[in-house]
Amino acid sequence: MSPVSGLGERDGPAGRAGPPDGGGSDDGALLARLRVRRASGFTLDVTLTAASGTTVAVLGPNGAGKTTLLRALAGLQPVDAGRISLAGLVLDDPAEGIFVPAQRRTVGMVFQDYLLFPHLSARDNVAFGLRCRGVPRAAARAAALRWLETFGLAEFAARRPGALSGGQAQRVALARALAAGPKLLLLDEPLAALDAATRLAVRGDLRRHLSGFGGPSVLVTHDPIEAMVLADHVVIIEAGRVVQQGPPAEVARRPRTDYVARLVGLNLYRGEAEAGVVRLPGGGTLTVADSAITGPVLAALRPSAVMLGVVEPHGSARNTLAGQVTGLELLGDRARVAVDTNPALLADVTPAALAELRLEPGSRVWASFKATDIETYPDEAP
Repeated sequence: MSPVSGLGERDGPAGRAGPPDGGGSDDGALLARLRVRRASGFTLDVTLTAASGTTVAVLGPNGAGKTTLLRALAGLQPVDAGRISLAGLVLDDPAEGIFVPAQRRTVGMVFQDYLLFPHLSARDNVAFGLRCRGVPRAAARAAALRWLETFGLAEFAARRPGALSGGQAQRVALARALAAGPKLLLLDEPLAALDAATRLAVRGDLRRHLSGFGGPSVLVTHDPIEAMVLADHVVIIEAGRVVQQGPPAEVARRPRTDYVARLVGLNLYRGEAEAGVVRLPGGGTLTVADSAITGPVLAALRPSAVMLGVVEPHGSARNTLAGQVTGLELLGDRARVAVDTNPALLADVTPAALAELRLEPGSRVWASFKATDIETYPDEAP
């Protein structure tokens, strides 16, 4: 994997923990069930699997445990309990005394801040992992140049990182991770340090190379767009636990926590459903289209489905609420309006509508939306 200084080693008994470069299953899957306890009292307790050729995106708020998870998979953080295996070979199992240190795992890692060697050229940065594996210098540099050509960077082969743009440096970092032939690719906020325009271009490159990578990839990100575009499967972690997982479209359509709802831009409510009405803890109700669903439910509503007006509406919408504007935020070509109704909600309107309605914090408004615009589903544990 990409070099990291100051690595500790905790090898198991002789013969029990070797480098994962032979034997075992050839399916390439990552299977991780792990628990890591920090001195602060925080505990990460998650199960994560990734099949060969697939990308799993891990999202969560700050302090959720995403970086701890990535460090454990990389071998930079021994686990306290559980088991991590890659392609059928065990990398970490404290109960069996097995721990493969980071430098002996066939893992490539791409960091948010690139971590390229400043004194080496782009070509020698890419060649570094191959040299560490014993590839002769000339062969490693030739292979590195081929990787730079793949990323459209051959003309920058002799440049040092300080002479590269952010997008070029990130592509070199990805080339370095892939050049060593890893069985697992880990990406820690790989696009976070780039400006918006560069991020869009590099995201396209990243998607193409992840699609062509034969092993599993694990991507840690705060950006829901990155997760939706790059990942085959999304895992949401909060307070050290998995709270939701599934295909990106399913997670976006049916969030199960307030964090996930905010992440994908939906209003989310919990309540008890009966005969097409969802009763909420705060005393409010929602009329929904699914009259058959009963019991504890989650109800998701797109802000774009909410209509705002300054007079009471008399249309076909079966949900009509009066309230007061509490906040406004411009989001590109729309304005997001927070309204203190029962229940409170977010609505998206055009800047023109915002001006026409003369909306500002404190304005009295009516909000309306159709029963068919509410997605209802059982409120079940992940």
